[in-house]
Amino acid sequence: MHYDITCRAAFLQSLRRHCTPLSMTATVAPRHTGSKGEKLAQRLSHILALLHQGDAIDKHRLADDFGVDVRTIERDLGERLRGIAERSPKGQWQLAHRHRSTIPAQRLHDYARLTGTEHLFPNPSLPYLLEQLETPEPRRATQVQPTPHEDLRAQNLLFAQLQAAVEQHHECRFVYKDKPRHAQPYRLIHKNGTWYLAAEEAGRLKNFSVKLIEALQVDEATRFAPKQAHQDYINGKDDVWFTESTTEVLLRVAPAVAHYFERRPLLPRQQHRADSDGSLLVTAHINHINQLLPVVRYWLPNVRIIQPQAWQEALVDGLKQALERWGKH
Repeated sequence: MHYDITCRAAFLQSLRRHCTPLSMTATVAPRHTGSKGEKLAQRLSHILALLHQGDAIDKHRLADDFGVDVRTIERDLGERLRGIAERSPKGQWQLAHRHRSTIPAQRLHDYARLTGTEHLFPNPSLPYLLEQLETPEPRRATQVQPTPHEDLRAQNLLFAQLQAAVEQHHECRFVYKDKPRHAQPYRLIHKNGTWYLAAEEAGRLKNFSVKLIEALQVDEATRFAPKQAHQDYINGKDDVWFTESTTEVLLRVAPAVAHYFERRPLLPRQQHRADSDGSLLVTAHINHINQLLPVVRYWLPNVRIIQPQAWQEALVDGLKQALERWGKH
């Protein structure tokens, strides 16, 4: 870098100011004040912050932001930051591989989306998340209770093989509940602490608990063509019950527990509206009666199935049978 000691000092001072974790994740308007060396230091520190954050470098936007020619930005990246910045195979500028000792801050958002926790906190911004991570646990004001998950460490190899089969569109053979299966895998789905394999078997889309899959064999010699209809169906589902049709149900929820159904959906494609008596009318689309009954039983006697009536009768009959069985003991 061709600038004097004063410029180096200004660069380091600006680098400290712009490259702290919180500053890296905030949108900071470039500053144009100061000497030529200070402007260079501010520009380079801003570019370094973007590189460490994992953002793609838009040289045209940077040129507009700092009021310089695009060739100046190219010189910053190719000469002044040589060895720090490098071109990706797609031609984009990125942090050189040997300098990637930490995960870019932007990947926190990517990880949150991957794990389904992007709406866990009311404030989803990276500055807020980084602040939580930097606060020692004894002084942290928030605490997230862990959700129970099945332990698949013993199935790590099997899981990796299934993941590769999904990505490469290889057919699979395995034993499931003591029955041989031949399936075309589409997606690995995590729901309520359990991993499932969404796969087509004999023309039908089904789900299989990964933990119950045994004797897996992946046919790496052939590939199948995924059906767009299956992919669209999986993408549009918020559960792992796969059937060709659904039943629309109507529930009446008593005022005492209505807020539990309002604060988050407890049923697939749930919608609700308040009735004049303070109760809640809840509609949902259910694939199988056994998908609904456990939820209703949990909230008894505050939830009643209005439609279909036959499902309410099945609920009552099941409770009667349970009481008779318990009474005998």
